[in-house]
Amino acid sequence: MKEKELQFDNEGFKVEKPDLDMFGDLPDFDVNQKLFDVAIDTSGLNCPLPIIKAKKELKLMKIGERLKVISTDPGSVNDFVSLCNQLHQALEKTIEEKNRFIFVICKTTEI
Repeated sequence: MKEKELQFDNEGFKVEKPDLDMFGDLPDFDVNQKLFDVAIDTSGLNCPLPIIKAKKELKLMKIGERLKVISTDPGSVNDFVSLCNQLHQALEKTIEEKNRFIFVICKTTEI
């Protein structure tokens, strides 16, 4: 497996780009609701609505809780990477499945 070169933003936080290829061998990945504290489905909504809804939920959550976001907007992949970097939250997974994107975000700091 090829190692990624680490990148850091101007505040010293690690910047990670989602590697969607790593999930290629997981057909019909089933994200179990029990693994998440909050789940929102933004299917059919385009930028910036998925980001706005996710940020609103993150503000209400406690540190350590996980948010699952489902989106059908292809631009949301980059949007959620940017959101998590900007808010210093942990984007734990990005999964592409059947023309939709599933993001798992762990709240790591207060917003």
